[in-house]
Amino acid sequence: MAYKLGFAGMGNMASAILLGGLSAGSLDGSAVLAYDPYPVKLDAIVADYGITKAASLAELADRSDIVLFAVKPNMIESVVAEMGEHLAGKAVVSIALGWRYAELAKILPASTRIQAVMPNTPMMVGTGVCLMETTQSLTEGEHDFIQAMFASVGIVHPTPTYQMQAGGALSGCGPAFVFQFIEALADGAVYHGVPRADAYKLAAQTVMGSAKMVLETGTHPAQLKDNVCSPGGSTIRGVAALEEKGFRAAVIEAIHQSASK
Repeated sequence: MAYKLGFAGMGNMASAILLGGLSAGSLDGSAVLAYDPYPVKLDAIVADYGITKAASLAELADRSDIVLFAVKPNMIESVVAEMGEHLAGKAVVSIALGWRYAELAKILPASTRIQAVMPNTPMMVGTGVCLMETTQSLTEGEHDFIQAMFASVGIVHPTPTYQMQAGGALSGCGPAFVFQFIEALADGAVYHGVPRADAYKLAAQTVMGSAKMVLETGTHPAQLKDNVCSPGGSTIRGVAALEEKGFRAAVIEAIHQSASK
């Protein structure tokens, strides 16, 4: 079955999902509607890809089979209030941080079918992580449709409700910590004379390549680290310096603080 998908909000994350789905063929522009009260980005996408621009949130809900909430978490309740019973019998997918199945069910019409998803910003370059809460009430066809859409911009990871908070801290907040690490790697190289632009390029490629080794080889990260550390060599000296400065503990604490919000 073909579904009409309505985007409530068209910011960076929503546009990444939309454009990734259109590029992969999991979405058809003629079956996509969108609404945004500040439609600069939306107007450009409408012009380029022929999706339909809704005049209001109520119209968006009326004309969609599935509504995707792509607004900031503090706007969810006002969006639901504006749509009201227009959402009755619809499927709702939310990518708003902290809004899981149980929280959404409390404010949506009883006949609404619900799926909470936690994406991350690397979706914008097609390499994201999407946590899909396993507690959900979509039909099988709706679930398959949504899963294919998110798979076009990264990996989809079914996640039990009790893991959504910690998993979201890892995949959702984690990119910020990785960006800090890339910046720090580059700073170290700049200190020793590498030009800034070159240092960022080398650091980013090093992190990307290392991550790809973990994913594609299935080898434990500790073993991959050991493989680089020659006895008495330069790498083990750097590893020892990181341990001395509390690198591992600092990263664990960062995830803990993010997951405790």
